[in-house]
Amino acid sequence: MAELLTACRFYFEADGVSEKQILEVSGLSVESPVAGDGGVHGSSKEGRRIRQATPTTEKFTNVTVKLVATTDTDLYTWYKKCNTNDSGKSDWASSRKAASVSAYDQAGAMQARWEIKLAYPCKYEGPSFTAADSNMANETLELVHEGIERVQ
Repeated sequence: MAELLTACRFYFEADGVSEKQILEVSGLSVESPVAGDGGVHGSSKEGRRIRQATPTTEKFTNVTVKLVATTDTDLYTWYKKCNTNDSGKSDWASSRKAASVSAYDQAGAMQARWEIKLAYPCKYEGPSFTAADSNMANETLELVHEGIERVQ
């Protein structure tokens, strides 16, 4: 029987971005929409309706990474470098990173891995501060990318 994966033993990393306390990763999703939405494409002689399920290009959702905020500014710096467009000087193309999400078993051995191709942050969200809150401060990055592939 295949190893059962738990949702609580995982890690996200990107080139040069590591040693973070990750709270949540979502959006590891890919789909191939059907041309014509799978509906009727037309009617032919004798009123026969024509349907054809034809896959189109893959569609990927953005990946959202929520983590515990620290004094490190590397995530915000990555976002800023990719999205500042002062005088056309955005550096997003050269700042794209290979990223991954790995799932681990109870012994700490990697059991599954999803690779995220050429990712860069398109949204950064800093923490919300509340005087009565006892939770840790969180940061959130939303990553746009060129594909997700499960490699293990």
